[in-house]
Amino acid sequence: MGLAVVFLLILLVIAIVAIPVLTRVFREAAGRNPNTPRNNEDGDGDRG
Repeated sequence: MGLAVVFLLILLVIAIVAIPVLTRVFREAAGRNPNTPRNNEDGDGDRG
């Protein structure tokens, strides 16, 4: 059981480090995506 606790702590540390890194990576990728919708030209936000 002690070994399981150690593995869970290791996974917790990995998650704490990986989540902010992956969040930043995906945010950067979304910012570079040319298909990401930008502000509408008319400015009112209505596409109809």
